[in-house]
Amino acid sequence: MPSLTDEHKEPASLNPPPRASYSPTTSFFTRVLGTRRAPAHRVSESLDYEPLQNKLYVHQLHERRDGRKKIYGYTGHTLAKFVVTFATGIATGALASCLTYCVSFLHDWKQEIVQGTLDGPPSNSTGIPGDSESDDTSNIFMAVIKFWVFGGVLVVVATALVQYWAPAASGAGVTLVMAYLNGNHIPHLLRPSTLVAKFVGTVASVASGLPMGPEGPMVHIGACVASAISYVDCKLVRNGKLRSIFGQFRLKRERNSGDSFKVLDDIVSDTDHREFISAGVSAGIAAAFGAPIGGVLYSMEEACSFWSRKVAWRCFIAGTLSTFTIQIMTAGAAHGAIAYSNLVRMEVKDWLMQLPFLLVNFVMAGLLGAAFNSMRMWLWKIRASKTMHIQRILEVVGLLVLVGVCGFFFAWAAGTCIDLPEDWWKDEQVGGVREYGVRFLCGDQQHNDVATLFLSSTHHTIVRLFSMGRLSSVDPSSAGITSSFSPGALALYTLVYLGLMSLGAGLAIPGGLFMPSIVVGASWGAMWGILVQNWMPLHWNVQPGLYALLAATGVLGGVFRSVISLVVLMVEGTQGIEFLPGIILAVVVANWVAHYIHHDGVYESELERTGNVYMLRDEPPHRLHTLTTQDIMATGVVGFKSIENVSRVLEVLSSTTHNGFPVFVQEEEDLLQDFRQAALASPTQGASGAGLQMGSAPWGQHGAALKQQHHHQQQQQEQQVHQQQYGSAQAHPGGVQHLLAHAGGTQGVPAWSHTPSSPYTPVRQPHPP
Repeated sequence: MPSLTDEHKEPASLNPPPRASYSPTTSFFTRVLGTRRAPAHRVSESLDYEPLQNKLYVHQLHERRDGRKKIYGYTGHTLAKFVVTFATGIATGALASCLTYCVSFLHDWKQEIVQGTLDGPPSNSTGIPGDSESDDTSNIFMAVIKFWVFGGVLVVVATALVQYWAPAASGAGVTLVMAYLNGNHIPHLLRPSTLVAKFVGTVASVASGLPMGPEGPMVHIGACVASAISYVDCKLVRNGKLRSIFGQFRLKRERNSGDSFKVLDDIVSDTDHREFISAGVSAGIAAAFGAPIGGVLYSMEEACSFWSRKVAWRCFIAGTLSTFTIQIMTAGAAHGAIAYSNLVRMEVKDWLMQLPFLLVNFVMAGLLGAAFNSMRMWLWKIRASKTMHIQRILEVVGLLVLVGVCGFFFAWAAGTCIDLPEDWWKDEQVGGVREYGVRFLCGDQQHNDVATLFLSSTHHTIVRLFSMGRLSSVDPSSAGITSSFSPGALALYTLVYLGLMSLGAGLAIPGGLFMPSIVVGASWGAMWGILVQNWMPLHWNVQPGLYALLAATGVLGGVFRSVISLVVLMVEGTQGIEFLPGIILAVVVANWVAHYIHHDGVYESELERTGNVYMLRDEPPHRLHTLTTQDIMATGVVGFKSIENVSRVLEVLSSTTHNGFPVFVQEEEDLLQDFRQAALASPTQGASGAGLQMGSAPWGQHGAALKQQHHHQQQQQEQQVHQQQYGSAQAHPGGVQHLLAHAGGTQGVPAWSHTPSSPYTPVRQPHPP
């Protein structure tokens, strides 16, 4: 199999340097505990997205054109790209289905353990017969312990995988994928080990009850899947051997198996790889929300720095196939991951009458988004260093402990027992199996509203909040609002969960912010909708579920500062096209409010916090509009002349830490001025000097002979100068011609530009600012 060219970055990652940042003499305890002095890998390399221009590439193009068989004018190159795109969408959808199943299984198992402990026999540890309050307290304490143990095992395993095996898998991963698509080569970002750690960590964080969601990690998972599929030839097949996680196996066939994968050699360039990663991003977010169009727009608006019709086509195919795969693999999957029920259409008069209350809802949603961003950035100051392994693990465990304390304490102290609605029972059979709702210490057909909010699945909580509509629209006497939650419980949950999700952002465990942002906005909107419904007459058609939906969209806009993609994701994810005007207005108002208070969104601030990833903003800051290069440049600029000796180049490269250097070139006007001074200084150059004053006029009667004579003398002087300064008079025989070729050509400028009495200086150093 032909080897990859130098500009391909992925082969370098096939044999990477050791991941450990420690020296071989570092002790075992230091490797386990971590250290503040461990150097971090810096991202300083860039990807080569420019077209290749070299002899090897041209030779390959000729071979492809002349030697490869074609079918109706097409080669396997295009087919291979479509195969990678199709496989990316299907594989991402399959992983999303597996992730959902694993999270659901673990969460239901945890709920059975906790509720079984709460329903257990009284401990009678106090010795007071019939003391039910003491028995309930003992049961609650044991339930909290089991909650901590169950979740602690999950989060410790997930965080250890990140800290010791795949550090690039921490967090949501969206910002680093954005940086990669912008041209930054980030080591280990798309490795199979990162994919495994991301999947396991996301399952653990969501199932344990941490304030995190799977949507952001699904973007990273889709990108990893696309990268693994596009480089399957490079990773698995080498010299007739099949590489797998179990080792190397000799293939039965005698010929090199790499020949059958030869077509994949043409799609491993950085340019093609960028297209596949963009498609993986679209497939991941589309699988999370069940929104293929929203996935395309999210990839365009947030992730990709380069966009074309071809990229859009690949993103659409991958997103559609991922959503379709989930529909096939998940029995009873609804169209839209957070689809609601019980809401009725709003008429124009309803929108107009409720507009003031809706604007208050949107403004508050923007304030919540800005408050989250502010608290998240403030907490960066007290975060443990990324190389302090034990401290990073303890941070995650501490958050889990805090989640358990808040959930059980507030459920015991402020929870209210409310009758379980009919649609919360499985198959709507009252008294059967609960589909949603935590009983805690309430009756068999009741639920504790605070416990349900804190201890239930976040995904199901969002769906139930969005579904808080009218019970009946036929009989006015029975029309009312589904009072599944009390306003006090919703207000308490909004404030506490906002603080918990702020603490969770930036921890060393995979987890996203989409779902926590949605549930915070939904709880606030539902509370505000219940209050407005109690104040207003019934014919106003106030639906708390609609207020929850619009506020959730507003909080997303305040946190992420996106507009178009968020609108489409929420419309497709909820199947709420009838509420599109309100969703658009919510995003616009909340985004404006949050931008006025806190300028940066999550992704921009995360990229700046990384510090070693280079990515320009969409718009420059206003203070840069009036500044020039002289105002911001540093003095003592290190650079090279147009003609430089090797010792000088090696000295500069070894004594500096940056990789870019300016080349100082003398401008043509300065050369002309030197020529005029030289002509006036020599009596034998009068004719030529007079001719030069006329610009493009002829040299005069004796100008040609004088010019030729002086040119010959000038070449001899240049050769002597080159011998003295650069060691070889034949290094650049063109002399000033070579310099002027770099400066823009020699047309209209004589070949000599200095006085005979002064040594030749190839460039003029710039003046410091």
